[in-house]
Amino acid sequence: MVNAGHAFKGTRVGSGYSAGSSGHLDAERRRGVVDRTVVSYWCLEGHETRPTFAKLNETEIPEVWECGRCGSPAGRSPGVDLNIDGDEPFKSHLQYVKERRTEAEAARVLENALAQLRRQRSV
Repeated sequence: MVNAGHAFKGTRVGSGYSAGSSGHLDAERRRGVVDRTVVSYWCLEGHETRPTFAKLNETEIPEVWECGRCGSPAGRSPGVDLNIDGDEPFKSHLQYVKERRTEAEAARVLENALAQLRRQRSV
């Protein structure tokens, strides 16, 4: 039986969606979950991140959020540097790796990885 005409095809369990309603919005209204707030945050690179929160008081909304593109701290005002008094500036994974290895060690690790790839390709 390819399609038995199930009304709930494509919905997830617990979604609250019923075949006769106008969808998820009605289910959320019944549960009292509709009020939400979308807040914009900007990192120093100018990326905007817009997380959605439950409707909160202004004082409960975080002042700092992680940028969704580069991972650096993002504030609620564009162009504001969030590295305040002794906070360590954002470092990428590569920067941390470079702190742990010398150039010679990094070259040796890279050469070993390339040699392993070459062996796999020749098999």
